[in-house]
Amino acid sequence: DAVHRTRITIGDEIEFHEKIELPEGWHDLPRVGVRFEAPAELDRLEWFGLGPEETYPDRRSGATIGRWASTVDAQYHPFSLPQDHGSHEDTRWFSLADARRRGLVIGGSTRFAFSARRHHDIDLTAATTLADLGGGETTEVHIDAAVRGLGTGACGPDTLPPYRTSRRSYEWTWTLGAPGVS
Repeated sequence: DAVHRTRITIGDEIEFHEKIELPEGWHDLPRVGVRFEAPAELDRLEWFGLGPEETYPDRRSGATIGRWASTVDAQYHPFSLPQDHGSHEDTRWFSLADARRRGLVIGGSTRFAFSARRHHDIDLTAATTLADLGGGETTEVHIDAAVRGLGTGACGPDTLPPYRTSRRSYEWTWTLGAPGVS
């Protein structure tokens, strides 16, 4: 089993110090991080990091660091086989807000990857066609210390070794706050 420890400190923001230790038999995972669900009405997305399109460790050269705005629905990409989408590398912070700009802000002590999408991992895994996907009632949010590069070797070259999740231990800190609270 993997060992996941979280230390939570509550102040003006809530700080999460995460440590994940992977067993010897686990290697080259799709991602290493945490996930949670947010209300669907938090559909406005803003971030400071790579963008404006999705970025993965081995597909980032066409992106630039900046402040970007989008919606959760716009993060979706209709791949012919439903799969992970909407990841953003080198993120410093991101926010999810509703129409009245109420919501949450996630930051990090180091750069991280995140995604916020209507399609949950379990739904993407179960779907074999786009018709199998429905709209989620919540937004699935991922905050990742590591994300694997693209490619599987199933229909082309596999991900190059530098873009695989090969470490046994990952440690990072992230914060949760409200817009306008520092």
